[in-house]
Amino acid sequence: MDDLLDDLFAEAKADSSPAPTEDFMARVLADAERLQPEAPPVAASPATVPSRGLLATLFATLGGWQGTGGLVAATMASVWIGFSGADSLTVEGLQAVVSGDTEFYLSDLGGDFSFDLGEG
Repeated sequence: MDDLLDDLFAEAKADSSPAPTEDFMARVLADAERLQPEAPPVAASPATVPSRGLLATLFATLGGWQGTGGLVAATMASVWIGFSGADSLTVEGLQAVVSGDTEFYLSDLGGDFSFDLGEG
């Protein structure tokens, strides 16, 4: 492998193609500079920028309708879970269905996804 690299480097050193002249490089750089886009003019004062109100700024910060809608949906879901889920959660974090004085845990489900009440 080293022999192949040595041969490649020797071939590159032996290459006698002419290097670009300073005049040629100056013309290339002048053409490149001429083709560069110009920056837009800078505004004279920041007073020309219209100011937004607090709610408009907050709305834009949250991502517009998409971000605000997602935030509202997540908030309402957590409020709903907070109010309605309190009765179905029991000790050890297992979800249960309460029927009268009896609690049925999800581990009590039978193969047909019905609660095995031990009757029968």
